[in-house]
Amino acid sequence: MKIGIIGAMDEELIPIRAIIQNLEKIQKGNRAFWHGSAHGHEIYLTRCDPGKVNAVIATQQMIDHFSVDAIFNMGSSGALAPELEVGDLVIASEFIQHDFNVTDWGLKPGELMFDILMSDSTGQMQFRSQQIFNAHAGFTQKTFNIAQHIKLTQIGNHSPKVYTGRILSGDQFIGKREKAQELWDTHQGLCTDMEAAAIAHTCEVNGLPFLCIRAISDKADHTAVVSFTDFLVGATANYGKIFDEVIKQLDS
Repeated sequence: MKIGIIGAMDEELIPIRAIIQNLEKIQKGNRAFWHGSAHGHEIYLTRCDPGKVNAVIATQQMIDHFSVDAIFNMGSSGALAPELEVGDLVIASEFIQHDFNVTDWGLKPGELMFDILMSDSTGQMQFRSQQIFNAHAGFTQKTFNIAQHIKLTQIGNHSPKVYTGRILSGDQFIGKREKAQELWDTHQGLCTDMEAAAIAHTCEVNGLPFLCIRAISDKADHTAVVSFTDFLVGATANYGKIFDEVIKQLDS
C-alpha cells in the first residue's frame, strides 16, 4: 500500500520519519516530499503548513504526484471537550469546517454548498449541501483498538487517554475561552485544528480513505501548565508509536 502522511509542521513528522527506511527527498516545485518504506508499505511524507488551503494543496499534490492509496494526518489540536487534557489523543471519526457559514441562506453552521445552479423554471438557486466529512471507519476503529494496547509517554503529570470523535477545523487559532465554548455548544467537536477537515474533504473528493490522529496541546479552559516544547516531544512520540503499529498491521 502507498500511504501519504501529512503534518502541518516538520516537528510533527519527526516520529514518523524515525520509522521509515531508505528515506529520500523528492522536490516537486516548491514542495519537498520524503519517500521511503515501513513494514512493507511505501510511505510519502510532506509538511503542508497551517491552514485549510495549505492542507488541501498538499493533499492534492500528494495524490496527484504519487497515486497514494490512503492519506494519514497527525498534529496538535486545541481541546473543546472539557474532559480532554494536554497530551490526550483524538482519533477522528468525522470532521466539520466550523468557519464556513452560510446560515443566512438557511444552512447549518459548517454546512458547505456544492453543484450550484439556477433553475430554468423557477429562477431559484439549487444546490446540494454537506456538513460532515468522515474518516475511514475501518482505519479509525483499528487505530483506536491498537491505541488501547500501547504504553503511552506521560505528558507532565498526566497519563494520556485516547478518544474517538468529531474534530472541527477552521482558519482560526482558537485562543479565547468564549469561542471554544461556542464551538463546543454548536458542534460538540472534541477538539479544533486548522487542517484536518479540509484534508478529509479532499480525500472524499478523490475517493481515498483518511485517518487522522490529533494530540491535545491545550485545554479548553487554558489552565494547563505544560510547555508546548515538552508537549510536542511527548505527544508526537505517542502518536508515532500508534502510527507505527497501525502501518505494521495494515494489509499490503
